[in-house]
Order: sequence, then structure tokens, then C-alpha cells
Amino acid sequence: MQPPRVFSALAALLTFQALIVHAKRPEYITDEIMEMISNDKNRCMAEYGTTEALIDQVNDGHIPNDRAITCYMYCMFESFSLVDEDGEIEIEMLVGFIPEEFQEIASELIEACATLPGEDVCDKMYKRSSCVQAKRPDLWFMV
Repeated sequence: MQPPRVFSALAALLTFQALIVHAKRPEYITDEIMEMISNDKNRCMAEYGTTEALIDQVNDGHIPNDRAITCYMYCMFESFSLVDEDGEIEIEMLVGFIPEEFQEIASELIEACATLPGEDVCDKMYKRSSCVQAKRPDLWFMV
């Protein structure tokens, strides 16, 4: 696998995991991966006023309908080309990078949650992430 594709695959997986809540970071999200996404994470946090405390709140199982977190989610997805400018999830791109062991779960979650409507891109992220968390809270982690 070429380095840009490896990065894209890791970013897509992380972003998928951001939609699909462990209170603790899963082992497969290494320090190296966190370092790779740190520039996008910092940019998105600064752009929307997101705090680590707010991300921790989400990882503890509560997704507030707060634009500081929902727009951050959109920003992270957009950073990795997993949503378009209208907030529609690029399903083929997302599925193409999800490891085999998550494919069945991903298909179920995508079918149930990926096309829920919203008033804008941030509202779509809130509704879709809330849907995923309600269906599979055991798989949730946000970077």
C-alpha cells in the first residue's frame, strides 16, 4: 500500500470510528495515528471552538446537540473526503477503507444512519452520529 493510501485508510477508519463510544481510546488507535491526524484535529477544534472536554463528553456516551462538536465532526469527515459539501457521506469511499471485520457492522449502520436528513451539515452529523451511538454504543470512539 502506498503511503498516501495508508494515511487515507487510517484516517477513514478513525473517522468511521468517530461515528461508530469507548470511554477509552481503543488499542488500534495508536499514538502514531493520533499524531498523523493531529493537524486536522487541531484545525477543526480551533475552527469550531471544540474542546477536549467536549470530545471526552462524547466518548462518555453523550452527544450534545452543540455545533462545537457536530461541526467538528463534519470538519473531520470533510478533512478526509468522507462527506461532500452538502454533508452527504461518501459511502463508497468510507466502505472502501473499513477493515473486513467491521464491514457487516458498517453496512448495518450505514443503512440505518448515513442518509438521515438534517437542516445543515452539522445537524446531519448530529443526527447520524446519535443514530450510530444509539445502535452500537460499544463501538463508539471520537478522536
